[in-house]
Amino acid sequence: MPVIPDNHFLTDYSQKLKELIFLSHPVTDNDAQIVSISQEISPMDLLVFLAMLKPENQVSFYCENQRKQEAVVAIGAIKSLEVKNEIGEVNGGYNRFEQCQTFIEDCKGKITFEDNLDSQKIPYFFSSFNFLEHSSDSYQAFPQAKIFIPYIQLVKKANSYLVIVNTFYQKNAPELNLIKQYLKQDFSQNILHYYHQVYHSQCTPCSYTLEKSDYHNFTDKVNHSLKAIASEKLTKIVVAHALEIKLEDNFNIIKSLTNLRDNHPDCYIFCVGNEKEEFFLGASPERLLSIQDRQLVTDALAGSAPRGKSDYDDSLLGENLLHSEKEKREHQFVSDYIFEKLSIMGLSPKRASLQLLKLSNIQHLWTPIYAEIIEERNPLEIIAELHPTPAVAGVPIDVACAEIENYENFDRSLYAAPIGWLDTNGNCEFIVGIRSALIQGNRARLYAGAGIVAGSKPEQELTEIELKFQALLQALV
Repeated sequence: MPVIPDNHFLTDYSQKLKELIFLSHPVTDNDAQIVSISQEISPMDLLVFLAMLKPENQVSFYCENQRKQEAVVAIGAIKSLEVKNEIGEVNGGYNRFEQCQTFIEDCKGKITFEDNLDSQKIPYFFSSFNFLEHSSDSYQAFPQAKIFIPYIQLVKKANSYLVIVNTFYQKNAPELNLIKQYLKQDFSQNILHYYHQVYHSQCTPCSYTLEKSDYHNFTDKVNHSLKAIASEKLTKIVVAHALEIKLEDNFNIIKSLTNLRDNHPDCYIFCVGNEKEEFFLGASPERLLSIQDRQLVTDALAGSAPRGKSDYDDSLLGENLLHSEKEKREHQFVSDYIFEKLSIMGLSPKRASLQLLKLSNIQHLWTPIYAEIIEERNPLEIIAELHPTPAVAGVPIDVACAEIENYENFDRSLYAAPIGWLDTNGNCEFIVGIRSALIQGNRARLYAGAGIVAGSKPEQELTEIELKFQALLQALV
């Protein structure tokens, strides 16, 4: 039986493990059985795990919520599905959410679990969906939909850390036994040992070049939207804007995520990476859908104000937000839409009271909405009904999306779109990809948006998106 060599510290521990997991078994049989092994490990930073175990040109997924003490990172795709809809193209009559659900059903019987852990509740499927279901852009960093089972993942829940490796090695294969040894023998300490060797230098703040701002274009779009609202074509629309910046060197993804995590402890910090080393990352306050043991939670999040410089100012701004007719109207569109959609699906939702969600540099009107899933409902079916909500599109949804497609001069990609994971037992966690940026080498496109309703003032909406951009600019290095 192969064993870990005594001198493995003279080589790169993580490199040897990566070779075993990613490079040793080319697969041609599409129906091959996946063998899944898992191992509890001592605590470690999931960003260290991502930095040390992600090979180049492998997909990745990371999401962490410090408040909930939950995080997950997934690397590589042992099985995947991409949906690349173009305008006028229909994939066999199935929408992208249905295609992803079919992928899950097809994979369910092809995973063999090698342990007695509750594998049903391990997040196995990681997915992202573009804002629009079709695109006319000649190049897209991310497809309209992607879902994959990773080669390796790490799941954190409170003080529990579980590594899962998915492989085509069959049971009792020497390579599989060697992977098990790597996972059992001081895995966290060994990874950290090499992390400190490789990442000994600290990143200093970078100066960026602003390549494109076009803020006048944003205010033009706001004015156009106000005219559409006045003509009763719309009652609300979310106007998004893109800011493009450039560094001399490539962005440091791990350090940028660390900064986002440090700066925004109450948000979901996330990152989706493709095979071309392009990354979509951000700090989102908005949960689209969470289901745990049939208990559903979603957020109506709309209506914003800045944080105050003192406790008194902050409280005053919050009270003004809670009593602002314009902001409450914008929020109610979102809350009513989600409540109605869940009701139509027979889920009997219940709304919590309107409250403030206070983040590091901004505060929002927030209504949590709950439901219990009695009959069988797969999470993607619910997401297909909810996305996009008026919080990221407008009212009516179809008219708002058409306006967005016609008047925004950039592709939203994963901005304001569903990003999350699912298991094989109906549990899931999906966020909305706002407060986000697309990183391509040394270039970044930052996204921010503002909800426009009757009474919106272009200069105030511009101030709001500048505030959102600033949170990203402070973190990206």
